[in-house]
Amino acid sequence: MLRRLFLYSAFLASARAVIIDRTAIVVGHTPILDSQINREIRVTAFLNGKPAAINSAARKEAASRLIDQQLIRQQIRAGDYPLASRADTDRLLGAVESRYANPAGFTEALRKYGITEADLRERLSWQLTVLRFIDTMFRPQVVVSEADIEHYYNSHRSQFGDKPLAAVKPAIAETITGERVNQLLNNWLDQARKSARIVYLDKSLA
Repeated sequence: MLRRLFLYSAFLASARAVIIDRTAIVVGHTPILDSQINREIRVTAFLNGKPAAINSAARKEAASRLIDQQLIRQQIRAGDYPLASRADTDRLLGAVESRYANPAGFTEALRKYGITEADLRERLSWQLTVLRFIDTMFRPQVVVSEADIEHYYNSHRSQFGDKPLAAVKPAIAETITGERVNQLLNNWLDQARKSARIVYLDKSLA
């Protein structure tokens, strides 16, 4: 009898140690898990050099980003857009590591944020893939005219000081392009959200 009680107690202790990961949101047929939301918060905080605050507001923001990422991922697969190469990811990872004085400092920072190098590598690879997708899908749609550049220059004269228009023209064109690409992306995401089946199993994230 004592042996049975011991085994039963050991089973309960083992069961308590198991962490059950909930599905928080479903996008189409793809689940977004609680652990993914928390990891999104931690990795983003690590990259931004800010504290990882896992609270209701942060979880809601992270969940929204993950929904957008899933919609983009679906479009990348459907359109056969290229994925980031391992070499490019390695270079970006190296740039992040270079922020720290030595490998031990980098490892300690990962530990502090509760993430792994694999988590970070996955995020960096995905960021590169998304940037390429955005450039391929939206940048060709943007046309910046001479009038657009002159208007921007005249509206931001204090920003340029005594620099002539010719000297800052390429930078202005790139700024305007970036703003319009972002707007096109946001419009696309709005439409994609309206068309997608998004189910919030965790209502606090809606």
